Amino acid sequence: MTSAAPPAGEALYTDPRLVAVYDLFNAGDRDFAFYASVIGIARRCILDLGCGTGTFARRLAAAGHDVTAIDPAPAMIEYARRQPGADAVHWLACGLDGLPPDAPPFDAVVMTGHAFQCLLTDAEIDTTLRGARHVLADGGRFLFETRNPRIAPWRAWTPPHSARSVESRESGIVDLHHAVRSVDGAIVTFDTHYRFRRDDTVLTNTSRLRFITQPDLRERVIAAGFPSADWYGDWRHAPFDAATSAEIIAICRA
Repeated sequence: MTSAAPPAGEALYTDPRLVAVYDLFNAGDRDFAFYASVIGIARRCILDLGCGTGTFARRLAAAGHDVTAIDPAPAMIEYARRQPGADAVHWLACGLDGLPPDAPPFDAVVMTGHAFQCLLTDAEIDTTLRGARHVLADGGRFLFETRNPRIAPWRAWTPPHSARSVESRESGIVDLHHAVRSVDGAIVTFDTHYRFRRDDTVLTNTSRLRFITQPDLRERVIAAGFPSADWYGDWRHAPFDAATSAEIIAICRA
């Protein structure tokens, strides 16, 4: 999604109340529009990796693509299966290593919502890159994004700057704010606080994100077996600029 806020921690996705308000707090589709334009209109076999509530997977299926959507959080997959248009998507509660052995090679693997930043270690990043390369057809592409650490977006993840509220049918008005705990090298640790006004319930989750530099990421993409990659710095297809780009958007070709 295109929210300025960081993605919520995976542990939150076991709580159906938070799953139900996820899309409300992460509204916007500039990233979806970008990736859809790169994928194109010809029918493709697509894997949505870390699909969350499945909004983009359903959009791709509605456009005529054959879509498999996976997420390690069962609560997310259960929610996604109940949404309009979900029958057109093949849903699995798993990671890349949980795909069935007879899964077809994919023309594209897409990872949205800055989910790539939840890969905290070199090993996790390398395993994901190699795994995506392994399931792609020749000429297929792995599309994902991460935030540029040079911009230091976490400086705005404070209660005064991050406070937002949404209203849902199930929960009424819900307030949210972030508070950074620490910045340790490339790892940012922060709390996300949700307050449900209807019963004054407060849920707090501590999450960590990794901010990898583009040169380091580029080296890992090459080492994973991708012979080439295009790099963009925003959702308007501007070329990546290390000093000014908010995003590091990768289109890696198998």
